[in-house]
Amino acid sequence: MKGWKRVGSKWVPADGSDPTSLLPPGAEADDAKAAEFVLLRKKVGVCGVQSYIKMVMLDNFVHADLHPGNVLVRMEEVGLLARFQRFILLGGTWEEMQRSTMPHIVFLDAGLAATFDDRIYSNVQGFFTAIVEHKGPEFGRAILGLNPTQPHVLSEEAFIQEVTQKMGEMRAQLLRGEGRAGDNIRSFMASVRNHNVSLDPTVMVALMSMMVLEGWQWRLDPSVGILDAIEMQLNRKASLAGWLLSAAEVYASFKAKYLPA
Repeated sequence: MKGWKRVGSKWVPADGSDPTSLLPPGAEADDAKAAEFVLLRKKVGVCGVQSYIKMVMLDNFVHADLHPGNVLVRMEEVGLLARFQRFILLGGTWEEMQRSTMPHIVFLDAGLAATFDDRIYSNVQGFFTAIVEHKGPEFGRAILGLNPTQPHVLSEEAFIQEVTQKMGEMRAQLLRGEGRAGDNIRSFMASVRNHNVSLDPTVMVALMSMMVLEGWQWRLDPSVGILDAIEMQLNRKASLAGWLLSAAEVYASFKAKYLPA
């Protein structure tokens, strides 16, 4: 590995720089280079989060082996219409919208995948809506609905009250500009475990993939908000830009299958 050396069981930069730094070597002395690199990391983080949330919420398809080795990032030329759609959905500056090259996320090796059954999938949108709107009681009931039955829960009301309290704490953190999605997920999962709540295996697969994604998204750019990505997908079907993006995806799929270059 060029530029890296092995120390014990770990690979570290040969020049002794911090491997967790957001900047590439030498970028500190070049403000323009540093700003460009940080912006790229943010774009990759946003793209990864959006891709996964779309899989769960819109496609009902969950990659069940989403470790970093199965995530490919590549730069691709993007047409004007697609850039305009991204500009409306994701925001940004006019200069960014004019750039023709953007990062794309490719999830590899989907041999292990899962889908929600109809009953659980019908509960998924309510689950995410409760998160975005910080509705604790609805969120607690949505969690209980992620399995056909809850034979081991001693008190559903006690579970809902605990989740509601944690939802309020999460909202307070967000209003202060603090908190991390991964920590909140672990906190809610502790309540699930303590109250003996049963979750469908497919839900656990989606949760583990989400934790992996949240981890590398946080390393890329902690400012990327998973809640913002969820809200965007909830609003996608209702927006013209979302409809155009969906239509473009369908056309791209049709073109790749039936109109080869």
